[in-house]
Amino acid sequence: MDELLIGAGFTALTVGLPAMIRPDLMIRESARNHKRRLDELRNGAPEAYFEERRELEAYPPRFDLDELTIRRLGGLGAFLGLISLYQGLT
Repeated sequence: MDELLIGAGFTALTVGLPAMIRPDLMIRESARNHKRRLDELRNGAPEAYFEERRELEAYPPRFDLDELTIRRLGGLGAFLGLISLYQGLT
C-alpha cells in the first residue's frame, strides 16, 4: 500500500466528483454573474462593499468556464483519482 497515492487519489476524487455532479456550484466568477450583478447595481441595488460597482465596471472577469468544461475537468480528476486509489491499494 502506498499512502501517498491513496491520499492523492482520494483528494482528486473528492474534488472531481462534485465538479461532475454540480458544475454550477464550481463557477465563481463568470461573465453571466458579472453582468447580472452589474445590472443589479445599475438598477439601484445596494453595494455589498465599498466601490463594488466601480470595480465591476473597471475589471472584467478573468475567465468564464462553462459547465461542460468544468464537468470534463471533474471527470478527468475523478478518473485520475480512481487510478491513483487503485495503484495505491495494489
